[in-house]
Amino acid sequence: MQLDTSKIRHLRQHKAWTQQQLADICGLSLRTIQRVELHGSASLETGRSLAAAFDTEYTALLVNAKPDNYGSNEPSSFSYSPNLILISVGMFVFGVLVGALAMLLLR
Repeated sequence: MQLDTSKIRHLRQHKAWTQQQLADICGLSLRTIQRVELHGSASLETGRSLAAAFDTEYTALLVNAKPDNYGSNEPSSFSYSPNLILISVGMFVFGVLVGALAMLLLR
């Protein structure tokens, strides 16, 4: 898939993220982020991970995409990165365990 390099770079800089920070957030390598920003070539999964990090639709990152949701704070439909889902579930389970432990200790 061909992503718009200027949109990717603009969104990253707007959030004041380094390329390494964006890579960490997306669960991608620094080299992948560098390649996307330089050439725009990316797999569907990479594009979706970037869209999730930027809270926008994947199609908004494509070359010649309509700019209607570009850079807005409106909710959008996108697929979450598997890493974000795992982190969310892990945090939930941790919270439940801490809550249960607190209940036992306060008896």
